[in-house]
Amino acid sequence: MRIAGRLVVLVACLTACAAQTGNDNQCKDFDPSKLDGTNPKDYCTYQIAHGTPPKVGDICLAKPQDAHPTQAAYGEVDAGCVQMGLEAYAQSKDGSLREYLQGKPVPTIMGPDGVLFITDHHHLSVALLHAFLPYEIPMIHRLLFMCIGQDFSSETPDTFWEKLEQQNMVWLYDNRGNSITSAAIPHSVKYLQDDPYRTLALWSREAFAYIKCGGSKANEKFPQCQDGKVVAKAYIEFKWANVFRKQYPLIDIYDQSDQAQVANMESISPPR
Repeated sequence: MRIAGRLVVLVACLTACAAQTGNDNQCKDFDPSKLDGTNPKDYCTYQIAHGTPPKVGDICLAKPQDAHPTQAAYGEVDAGCVQMGLEAYAQSKDGSLREYLQGKPVPTIMGPDGVLFITDHHHLSVALLHAFLPYEIPMIHRLLFMCIGQDFSSETPDTFWEKLEQQNMVWLYDNRGNSITSAAIPHSVKYLQDDPYRTLALWSREAFAYIKCGGSKANEKFPQCQDGKVVAKAYIEFKWANVFRKQYPLIDIYDQSDQAQVANMESISPPR
């Protein structure tokens, strides 16, 4: 019972931390169940290298390290929460991990030279990269389902980033809230920097300090979302993170362990 209870808690943690937002139906006409990871032709990089790149609306597979971020920071504690949930799914070895990942297609833009840029699910990508997966061939299970939403592969690097800025699809701030250029965004999610206030912003959202409309669950649950007519502004968690950063300047939090960060953030919580 203790183990079962722990799995329930971890899966609940994953569900809360990696709630899907944005356009849930972008690749709704593509059946991802036929992608199992054993056929090289299912991989985005294989398709691109062999001159048959995925089309807008297609889903292809990618290793987490091949996902290029459109932001420089993430919440490490948040990603750790997601990682525990993924490991709980994997421990059961009943297909639930694949089912979960298949149900969380990663919004992806094809950039110059066929590079895969993701515009959401950065925490899920990092979590899957670091997760312990108790399989004989763990890499078959360590795969993202990439939903191709736009194709900017014909753009130059300069015009590509200009388009992302114009469409508000890139977050040009570092993990301390300082402005950066696109050149400072890492080439893989594995190099994202920890912003503890991004984790605090997620916790605040989960405590209903603010509502993020746009995902199917939020639209159904909150009348403020008006059945999908209201959509949250892009990077709302990072915007709240910057608010909290100014309001609650915590000493040395950027250099602390995950456990110390949690204790530090709990120190600013109102008394119960």
